Amino acid sequence: MDVTLKQLQIFQAVVVAGSITKASRRIGLSQPSISQQLAKLEEKLDAQLILRNRTGTITLTPSGEYWFKASTDLLGRIEGMMEEHRRRFLLNTVTWQMGVTPTLRGRFVAAAARIAAKQPGFVKFEIKYAVTSTELVQQLRLHQLNCAIVSEDAITDDRSSFAIAKLFDDPVAWLVPASVPLADIKNAMSRQRPQQLNGPLNYFVNIDGNVSLRTKSDDWFRHNLPGATPTFSAMTYTAAVDIVAEGLATTHCPLSLLPNLPTDVLEALQILPIPNFSRSIVLAMPKHLMSLRPYAEIFRGIEHFCKTEYLKEMVPQEAHAFSMVG
Repeated sequence: MDVTLKQLQIFQAVVVAGSITKASRRIGLSQPSISQQLAKLEEKLDAQLILRNRTGTITLTPSGEYWFKASTDLLGRIEGMMEEHRRRFLLNTVTWQMGVTPTLRGRFVAAAARIAAKQPGFVKFEIKYAVTSTELVQQLRLHQLNCAIVSEDAITDDRSSFAIAKLFDDPVAWLVPASVPLADIKNAMSRQRPQQLNGPLNYFVNIDGNVSLRTKSDDWFRHNLPGATPTFSAMTYTAAVDIVAEGLATTHCPLSLLPNLPTDVLEALQILPIPNFSRSIVLAMPKHLMSLRPYAEIFRGIEHFCKTEYLKEMVPQEAHAFSMVG
């Protein structure tokens, strides 16, 4: 059967991207070329793999589901063999390509770079950002990264393809400007809520709609501060925190961001952890890379750092946990 690796790579890229248009931008091929290769693949397999709707997005047929899983496995194995070849017979080099969301910056990235740089044969550390964990998982599927730090929910469907280590539970806190009196916060959160909120409590920062915690965050504000309005919007928690530190509004923020914030920003915040509001953060890497000692060592090094150092730094020095903050 004259099926080529190129055809399988193109098919996989289209499925991961969700449309031929998006796949074209990701892999640098024209849409007609992609459509032609898909048609050849379907012809060779004598089966329709994808269904295109009017909006340009695609869905998989049963045959398409089978070949997507098969191509993911096959391409992953080939990548592993190439890595093994390079390791054994060429330069024995290590390039660590790590994907993270903007929440993990500064302190976290520096530690990961230090861990990678200690490995024999280390030549390059690459950090790539994406707004959401879902985007990072897509890049892992396309072999554009060799590891990523993501929300566990985002990689549930791909657990069989990746080595996964839980790093920490990431609680979410309500951030309020330091200028707001504690009495005003307690009053706003009381069961007998005031008709008029004071100062920054009137406003909050909305996070990008693609972020997984957005829906729960909106529900929290709707339930606990119905008088507050989403006056500000930010693509990342980092930007939202800057707005709060300026004394303009409140917002939600995962505690994993705290170790990466400057002291002057931390001093401008009141950090109020919210019970039962968190996400689980994991480190994911293609399984075949665990057979390569330097990659496995970096994987375990980052896991150890998170569990022994970073997790402790996520605890705010002064935090007020109110029973009415639910």
